[in-house]
Amino acid sequence: MADPTTAPAERDDYSGAFDPDFRYEDLSKPALVRLVREFAQIVHMLDRSMCAAIGMKYGAEAVKELAIEEWRGASPVYGERLRRIMNVEGDDVEAIFKVLQLDPGFPHHYMDVRYEVEDERTGYFELAYCGALMDAEPFGDQMVTNMCHHIEDGTFDVTAQAVNPKAHISHVHRPPRPSSDFSPHCRWKVTIDDDNETLPEADITRVVRGTTCATFEYPPMRDGTPHIPPAPGA
Repeated sequence: MADPTTAPAERDDYSGAFDPDFRYEDLSKPALVRLVREFAQIVHMLDRSMCAAIGMKYGAEAVKELAIEEWRGASPVYGERLRRIMNVEGDDVEAIFKVLQLDPGFPHHYMDVRYEVEDERTGYFELAYCGALMDAEPFGDQMVTNMCHHIEDGTFDVTAQAVNPKAHISHVHRPPRPSSDFSPHCRWKVTIDDDNETLPEADITRVVRGTTCATFEYPPMRDGTPHIPPAPGA
């Protein structure tokens, strides 16, 4: 373990001299929060870049198809990693909502998501503000429908079923919006029911599971703190 009396002070930013041995754990909590917010936003920039490149070359239908494959391939895998590092236990609605709160696809504030837990098998979430919708609306209802209907229908259950295979997400309402000031932008219901269909794992998800990105294991931090914490009570 590092000696706290000799450990360097935490950085509140990265001003000053370049440090060739810089690590994230050198940053203070406020600096880490700023960085995590930006990283979650960067996920959306990468998605926009990928979708724009596909659309420019192959058209909107190809964007819809490949965006579904992108999120269906990645979200169950990174969701499992997030659960491990944050000790998210159980498989009820609260566990599903915890994963969504941690999901980089729902960057805080840019996607202003509000959650309501009715009981362990039923809950709701809504987007008071959706930055992704703001990007899509100027291109018309078809672009909005592709994102808020086809892509969400093709990916939401996959994300939820990574926590509970009997989870299902259905819309209460969703865009296109009846007016530009209509809020919340969308509202969704999460149910866990034995009668819900369990989706088979998609081929793209199996491919992603086999990548080095999915299987990479981080070493302990400088002070010996493990990347994956022990389970509560262990």
